[in-house]
Amino acid sequence: LVKFAKLPEYQQAAVGEEHIKRVEAIMFHAGKIKRSIGRALRRFFHRFIKYIVVYCLHEVPHEDPVLVEIDKEEENEKHILPVTERRRNVRNRAEAIVRAYLESAEGKKQKDAKAAAAAATASGDKEDLSMEDLSMQSSDSKQDVFSRAKSAKAVMKARQSQGKVSGSEVRGLTLANVTAHEAATPDFDGPDVDEEVLSMKSHLPGDGEEAKEDFDRMKRTLLERLFAVDRSVRHGRLVKHLVKEKLDAIEEDGGNLQASIVPKSAQTMESGVAGLDGPRGLVIEGAALEKLLGDPQLEELLFAVASTCDSVIACRVSPAQKAQLVQLVRRYVVPEPVTLAIGDGANDVGMIQEAHVGVGISGKEGQQAVNASDFAIAQFRFLQELLLIHGRWSFFRMSTVVLFSFYKNAIMAGLLIAYTGENLYSGTPLFDEWTIAMLNFVAGVPIGAYGFFDRCLDKEYIRKHPEVYGPTRRNELMTFRILLRWVLLVFVHIFTLYYLTVIPTSGGGGISPAFSGLMGNEDKDAPGNGEGSDLKSVGLVTFSCMIFLLSYKVVYESRSIIIGKFPACTCRDGVGEGWPNRVAYTWVANAYLSIGFYLVAIYIYNQLGKSGASSFSPFVDTTYHVLHTRSLSWLLLLMVPVAGMVFDVAFKVYANLFFPTQTQIHVELFVEELKKKEREAKTLGAGEPSP
Repeated sequence: LVKFAKLPEYQQAAVGEEHIKRVEAIMFHAGKIKRSIGRALRRFFHRFIKYIVVYCLHEVPHEDPVLVEIDKEEENEKHILPVTERRRNVRNRAEAIVRAYLESAEGKKQKDAKAAAAAATASGDKEDLSMEDLSMQSSDSKQDVFSRAKSAKAVMKARQSQGKVSGSEVRGLTLANVTAHEAATPDFDGPDVDEEVLSMKSHLPGDGEEAKEDFDRMKRTLLERLFAVDRSVRHGRLVKHLVKEKLDAIEEDGGNLQASIVPKSAQTMESGVAGLDGPRGLVIEGAALEKLLGDPQLEELLFAVASTCDSVIACRVSPAQKAQLVQLVRRYVVPEPVTLAIGDGANDVGMIQEAHVGVGISGKEGQQAVNASDFAIAQFRFLQELLLIHGRWSFFRMSTVVLFSFYKNAIMAGLLIAYTGENLYSGTPLFDEWTIAMLNFVAGVPIGAYGFFDRCLDKEYIRKHPEVYGPTRRNELMTFRILLRWVLLVFVHIFTLYYLTVIPTSGGGGISPAFSGLMGNEDKDAPGNGEGSDLKSVGLVTFSCMIFLLSYKVVYESRSIIIGKFPACTCRDGVGEGWPNRVAYTWVANAYLSIGFYLVAIYIYNQLGKSGASSFSPFVDTTYHVLHTRSLSWLLLLMVPVAGMVFDVAFKVYANLFFPTQTQIHVELFVEELKKKEREAKTLGAGEPSP
């Protein structure tokens, strides 16, 4: 694997340096210093501060378990090595194992068999020549298999010093474009095998580089480079970014895009021709794992080999070994991935608990796996729908719910901060304390309904296009760029709400209705019922506009609006679905449980203080004053939330037009499919043949 550049980080060129790279050494020692300071602070706290505060009246134990744990961490710290040094040790251990095997009786026997097979091939007795035979021929006269990468790098530097080396010229120096079957044919006139530069493939363009050659990065627009969230859009990997030759090839192929851009290695695998690339698998038993697990170097060696395989099968393993295999993945993959373990019996409990996500299958082996898991399914085939469909929906929902939760609280806190300039930094809040307490419920119900029911694509479309699962793996909705958009939106909405509500209403006066406000002259001794510059009135108008704005925001973030069927509850027979499937959840959550509940709540709050002096008394008649005697309040309630959403909607439209995400593209394709089905249904309903 090292020879064929499948493990470049363990090649001689990567770990052969005697001295660790300067940046790596600085980061390594900085990490050790940080951990050492942390242990010193914890030891000081538990040995002195905790003794004085907690144990002064109690008997002090001889050994504090926390201090024992700190000592263990300090002991383990001695065995932590820099990455390059650790990989060098693993490589040396692998070389020692290979040498010991070749010197054994079994190794000598296999080497003799390979030499005989090579001789038979050279004499024409063998028609096929595998890459394994090429690698084992005349091994005594070759360099060690683990040292060829260094010589390959030296050859590459020598060629580069002579001038620019093109991809075609470099490939002529190696076996990267020569398959074993081609080399075995009598009329093959390609380059001879150079074992010294065989591993040079690690310095050549691979499948990823070949795919990049199909795209022209200069076709990316400035907006795509700066603002695009999707990596494929930002890096220029869409159809519109293809080079002209590829576009012409796609047209000649009848528009078959996938067949035109498939990498060469995939073509080799599909054609059945053996080469340097191909599917690999690892099958290992529990007896072998018992020898490997527990030794850090052998564990890393095992994981390095397993990471190059398309499939790994571990059979006859113990429950502890299953959990240790999950630990290998979490320990040696950087950054740490999200792992999933699935099992159906008690022997899978350790593995399920070790993984980030555990899935239990309820079956004949009991419920232990189900009880220890995060999710339970009845059959293994349901895992596909759990991950690709419900997992994808849940990721999009929860990402938006988390971002919206911080967004709504940031807006309210921002308004309170913006008002500090008016209250001379006295800490007087802009809003009434009881209206602030209503925020999380009133603004939380709409986003809660979104988290339960929203879905951007249908099940059938996701099954036909599994590539739409990609954004979840790339964590598309929780990236820094998305977070920056929400932060920018927070500031825009804070300034919109504050300067369009607090400033117009806090200067005194107001526009009041003719028959119930100032002109009504209801109380000659107390004129000015239409005034609105008091703190409670100004705060209520601003808070109400914020509630309306948050409700609008949830609607615009929703990919699917549930309008339901009216009436949801009916006594008629033959209506099909029950009432839970007929409720208009989007409108119930936004109109009734959010805005409607809020209006009812402030009217009730308006009357509570009339029964006597209490914390409710300052709000008496505030709701009546704001909503019944001031038409300016209704004008602001209608215009300010809309003004706040103008920026958000304009940016969404602009982004979807000029730098859309892959998800947005698939949503548009899905809508086109729905429209096409509706047209076909209308055509068939009219009695005309469908086109």
